[in-house]
Amino acid sequence: MAEQQARRRLYEKGEKRFKHEGRDDVPRIEYDSSNPRKWIGKCPQAMPAQLRQQLLSEAIPGSAGDREIAYAKRLYVVHEGAIYEARTSDHGRSYHGFPYRGRLDRRMLELLRDMAQRKGCLDDFERWVKEHIVLGGGR
Repeated sequence: MAEQQARRRLYEKGEKRFKHEGRDDVPRIEYDSSNPRKWIGKCPQAMPAQLRQQLLSEAIPGSAGDREIAYAKRLYVVHEGAIYEARTSDHGRSYHGFPYRGRLDRRMLELLRDMAQRKGCLDDFERWVKEHIVLGGGR
């Protein structure tokens, strides 16, 4: 069933949504000068739509916390060592994604580490984790 849900996910950046578009060929986390506590993940420039859709289909659903919802609000995937998060704003019909900086629980981090190992980018993944991830609660 999870595999079937993954196939139905649709990547939709949204019109006039440029906040997560980078200006070079690597994912970055940049400081938002208008908000002193905010960091923004910037995708590599000209990341192909087909790649975005592929990453979305292989992404791992994040915890819904104490909510009982029938869709994943957040998804996580590793690409070339960087961790990406995808979020939905329409109840799981479509998602938009970006490089992620923030807190992850141990379970999710281990799942992503396994993915990085399968994809052959474990060293780059460990660098990303060291620079951008805070270990949160959970198992």
